[in-house]
Amino acid sequence: MLIGFFDSGVGGLTVMAECKKLLPDADFLYLDDSSNLPYGDKNDSEIEAISRRNLSLLFSAGCDAAVIACNTATSVCANKMREEFAGKTILGLEPAVKPALTENEGRVILLATPVTARHRVYPARVEVIVKKTLASEVEKAYGSPERLQSLAEKVYAECKTHGEFSAIVTGCSHYAHLAPYFPCKVYDGAAGIARRLVSLIGNNRK
Repeated sequence: MLIGFFDSGVGGLTVMAECKKLLPDADFLYLDDSSNLPYGDKNDSEIEAISRRNLSLLFSAGCDAAVIACNTATSVCANKMREEFAGKTILGLEPAVKPALTENEGRVILLATPVTARHRVYPARVEVIVKKTLASEVEKAYGSPERLQSLAEKVYAECKTHGEFSAIVTGCSHYAHLAPYFPCKVYDGAAGIARRLVSLIGNNRK
């Protein structure tokens, strides 16, 4: 079993890591599309074209399933890509808003790209904070715990200016790299993708 992933850089690595935990016998192929970083400032037609090309590359490479490891691309075109690649298994990354609301009282913060924020409507308890450049900042800080921590502290301080909240939901897979440095509960959606993969492929893991 070969499972492919794509994202605009290192963000989707957090998703692939969760999938590896539940599918240790599967093989994984990661497409790092950093040449198109970030997706979050592109228009819908550009994101569709990028997603189509990346999925074509993954399936041409022999992938049995593909994960759009990007909240932005998922929100724009996951359903359309499933229609275009009929018969192929395609999963998309959704913000883990539902578990965050279920497990916590009060408001939760959703950090999102402009595109993800535009394509989704969220319950009243969700405070959406749009981050235009954060994915690129995480990409530059990746590999340096000190820089990631500094970035996380800056983002968390901004969240606090919006009032009290009980958890943060990362609406971009890049933001999940900041999760270890946030002093609160963080929900990123990657575990949900992993569980969904297991349910779809069953015992066919080799």
